[in-house]
Amino acid sequence: MYCYPDTDVLINVFDVRDENTLKEIEKVYTLFRLSEMQIQKPQNPLDKEAFLAIHHGILKDVYPFAGELRKEMISKGSSSFAHPDFIESQLNKIFDELAEENYLKGLSHEQLIPRLAYFLAELNALHPFREGNGRTLREFARQLLFNAGYQLSWEKVPEPAEIINAFVDSFNLNNNRLEKLLTEIITP
Repeated sequence: MYCYPDTDVLINVFDVRDENTLKEIEKVYTLFRLSEMQIQKPQNPLDKEAFLAIHHGILKDVYPFAGELRKEMISKGSSSFAHPDFIESQLNKIFDELAEENYLKGLSHEQLIPRLAYFLAELNALHPFREGNGRTLREFARQLLFNAGYQLSWEKVPEPAEIINAFVDSFNLNNNRLEKLLTEIITP
């Protein structure tokens, strides 16, 4: 439902039907929007609405579904993400839990790492959007930690594959690699 008929190309505001061209356009616009977010003060608290707004802000120039929860099944490799019927209720549950934990404010570095890894793993397993889940998750985490008095610098990770592999492990219920990575890129 998100792709042009008989293709794997996502319907986009430019009506571009070539996947490689679309990826280049997407890269330019999303990098611009992410750089804008870097200089803006994040919403506080960073709740579910703010999370959806981050997705919208990153992808609004490219996709008509920016900021909307997905309505079809998606998978990567052998991993299937949450069924669309359960996304909203699970997202509410995650954000209720995050609110109960005061959005991770007041935690020491040692306390923060496993809690952040837990929430990132839960949101990643949910994969609430049709496209842009990783970028949204990383920007959400950066803003969440900014509000909690920390700096999260994803750019310190030398290889993007390290981030992907950490999230793959977390999808398989092992947050060790994600926690180690977060320990290296979070500073007070």
